[in-house]
Amino acid sequence: MATRRRRKGFFSDWKHVAIVAAAAGALLAALIILLLRLATPKEPEEIVPNPVATITMSDGGQMRFTLYPDLAPNTVANFIKLANRGFYDGQQFFRIVAGVFIQGGDPNNNGTGDPGYAIKGEFADNGFAQNTVSHLRGTISMARPSGYDTAGSQFFIMQGSYPEYDGRYAAFGSIDKDDEASFAVLDAIASQPTDSTYLPLTRQVIATIRVETFDADYGDPETLERE
Repeated sequence: MATRRRRKGFFSDWKHVAIVAAAAGALLAALIILLLRLATPKEPEEIVPNPVATITMSDGGQMRFTLYPDLAPNTVANFIKLANRGFYDGQQFFRIVAGVFIQGGDPNNNGTGDPGYAIKGEFADNGFAQNTVSHLRGTISMARPSGYDTAGSQFFIMQGSYPEYDGRYAAFGSIDKDDEASFAVLDAIASQPTDSTYLPLTRQVIATIRVETFDADYGDPETLERE
């Protein structure tokens, strides 16, 4: 006798079709969501401007510098930290070499002072090749008393262009080329009469140095014990 197969009823067939349709619908919905997400343009990442340092002199004159954290990150972090805690306030440009540079950043105002520590020199001769800032007119750079890793707080600003300094000192910012007001203040300081040691006969006092970071956090600098 032949075995008779039990035929499934309409309800069973409909239930199976419904399950398959629901699964297909869910898959289609997920695919649509994925495509929409891929098609939706991402919000562009906010570009933070480079920090801007402002040196205000006691007579009200100001020099502004765009700093370059991508090229000299620890040098910039150090300058920001010192400036924004008021380290430079009341100091002087104690050395003026007309046509070359003006120098400041020393609490002793004679070339012997520092913040109590040193930082690594971020320049090519010290194995730091990414710093490509050239010592052209308006460039701000770190002074150092002797070895490559002896800079701390002293800095100099180029009145002239001396690319032969490139790779030997950590340049870290510059006056924007069209900022005539800043260049005028630089030239006024650099034109001051000096004695035989390049000390200006009239004190060139820095009222404040502050750095606008546009809410970016550049952290604390890595420091070294002084040699």
